[in-house]
Amino acid sequence: MWVRAFCPGVLVLLVLPCVFGQTFSDLAIVHANVVDVRTGSVESDATVVISGSKIKAVLPGKSAKIATRARVIDAHGGYLIPGLWDMHVHSEGDKRVLRLMLASGITGIRDMGGDVYKLAEARHHIEAEDWDGPRLLFAGPILEGPPGQSDNDMWIVHTPEEAQRAVASLAALHVDFIKVHDHLGRDVYFAIARAAKKTGLPFAGHVTASISPLEASDAGQASIEHFEFLPKVCVPLLGNMAVGDEHLPDDCTHASTEALLRHLAGNGTWLDPTLQSFRYFAPLQWKQILAGFNEIGGQIRAEHIRMLAGTDWSEFLQSKGARPGWCLHDELDLWVAVGFTPLQALQAATLNPAIFLAMEDSIGTVEAGKVADLVLVQGNPLIDIGNTRRVVAVIARGTLFDRSRLHDLAVGTNRARRMN
Repeated sequence: MWVRAFCPGVLVLLVLPCVFGQTFSDLAIVHANVVDVRTGSVESDATVVISGSKIKAVLPGKSAKIATRARVIDAHGGYLIPGLWDMHVHSEGDKRVLRLMLASGITGIRDMGGDVYKLAEARHHIEAEDWDGPRLLFAGPILEGPPGQSDNDMWIVHTPEEAQRAVASLAALHVDFIKVHDHLGRDVYFAIARAAKKTGLPFAGHVTASISPLEASDAGQASIEHFEFLPKVCVPLLGNMAVGDEHLPDDCTHASTEALLRHLAGNGTWLDPTLQSFRYFAPLQWKQILAGFNEIGGQIRAEHIRMLAGTDWSEFLQSKGARPGWCLHDELDLWVAVGFTPLQALQAATLNPAIFLAMEDSIGTVEAGKVADLVLVQGNPLIDIGNTRRVVAVIARGTLFDRSRLHDLAVGTNRARRMN
């Protein structure tokens, strides 16, 4: 019997078959505009069928045939995009933070340094479906050089032998990659690079002061964070790099930067600038930094450097006003403000992480066979990237979180009931 009813998990009141307590075979999202983040095209009025945790089919609306026992969600012309990734956070495995990230449309994060046991426990809870949260990849403790004392978040490494042992220990703890930081000795850094390669783990992070960005790239560093892709002497001058080469050190001129970026591109080194974080780290220099990155952004695009969107969110940034999850939308806004297209910004948080993580066969696009990590937003993000923050629903590994359940995530109530 066809009745008008509000079914659990449905975004709005719909005319659809609904029996409370009924088990549904599939989830069908109808009347959706599906964004292809590879090409920037949109499939209008499409139907996306989800079975379990996977996308079963993406069909033109008029030809779509939906199983009788499917639960139907009317997107009402909303835009369906792949789940977003924040590729640089420090979540500490905090349940509340992870829920907030999911509520903002983030279905995957790369945690760039923290207590490995807390992070492993959080990942276990998420994978066991005890907690709601994004897919969690992590480095565990950062590898750093002296001075300093080792703790749960950072291991101080003094010698190449210690470097080899540290990498082996982290591999045994099942980290996803190795994070390097600012003060590693030159021989220690290269020992980490060799050990990481031997264990099959990528390494990423800062460019330690004892080497150059070019050397880090040549050593195989997978991604360079913040503005560490610039020589150390250039970073304090970033605001001045937009106004010309006069009085700049040789390493900081337009031509030098162009040559460096071309080298990084040739090596396939990824950049993760975490642009919005400098609003909090260096508020007095923020306008100059933004102007400087506007100039360098043009060079990055010209050299076809591969880019990732990250925020460097941490409790410290939260104390300065950065909201977990939502600051990724700020990051994407800033990318467009400095000259990247909305598509390029969106790719940096969807397709590019999938490529970087060698997971393109399972995430990063809205296609049949992929994991059902999706975000339904109001408005076309290819026209206005700010529409990514207008989240209507999130689907994480096939589980639907509509507006009411997203609100539950944000305020910390019990786990949203599963769709399937």
